[in-house]
Amino acid sequence: MAMNILRRFLRKPRPIKRAERYTNPRILAYYWDGGMPAGRRLKNISVTGAYLHTPERWYLGTIITVTLRRLCERKDEKGATLSVLCRVVRWGPDGVGLRFLLPRRENRLAMEQFVLEAAIIPYRNFAEAAKAKSGQALVEYALILPLLFLLMVNAVNFGAFFFAWITVANAARAGAQYAALGTVSAGWPHSPSSDSVHGLISDDMFSLPNRPSITIVVCRNNNGLITGDSPAACAATPADPEAPAYALTSVDVSYTYTPVVSLFDFPGLGIHATMPPYTIHRRVLMRALQ
Repeated sequence: MAMNILRRFLRKPRPIKRAERYTNPRILAYYWDGGMPAGRRLKNISVTGAYLHTPERWYLGTIITVTLRRLCERKDEKGATLSVLCRVVRWGPDGVGLRFLLPRRENRLAMEQFVLEAAIIPYRNFAEAAKAKSGQALVEYALILPLLFLLMVNAVNFGAFFFAWITVANAARAGAQYAALGTVSAGWPHSPSSDSVHGLISDDMFSLPNRPSITIVVCRNNNGLITGDSPAACAATPADPEAPAYALTSVDVSYTYTPVVSLFDFPGLGIHATMPPYTIHRRVLMRALQ
């Protein structure tokens, strides 16, 4: 009983997987019939065969050589040609059905390229092209779009980070120069106050977002006499090596950068879709003549 079921299963005809067929391709077929070859249109074509409009009715199983030529869209364009052996497999009211004989792998690859270039690329209608390619372009677009969006977001955020880094460095340098040169500048015989240095640095960093995170500490070490905004923050200010002729002025600027475009962020897992918040710190030392 089991052997009979197995035999029936093995004898059951399997469905044949057919290649994708393109209707009305821009291809002419030429064959020799004893006279001047004339181009015949194809009703449809696939990688494995085609249906040829022709008055000829060859015997089934007849092998003929057919030269396929792709029609050109422009006069200056050269049409590609491909010669292939074909077997007649059926008749129709207006032509015959042909099966391509492609013994080698390179023959099949050449036929696939020829069919795709002739049947898909010349399509003008987007709907027809999408139908012919079975939505391949739409799937590729859907896969690549999130990556392009992520790349653009990170380009914007990294550009903003570099801008913030340069702005903080320039503001700290300008504040230190102002604090050190205030006593020797023409028309400014007195030392600049801490508030004036703060104001100068804040004005230079006005274009940065998240301005409440800006921290400015101005310190001065005049031969061991340390003055400044915070005694604890200024305790580490070094002394000038040529004191008391010079005094050392220190300016510390800190700023917390936050991404311009925020995406999903999981700090506990160490996963960041873009650059996480980062503290930028610059310290500038200047010598002031006493």
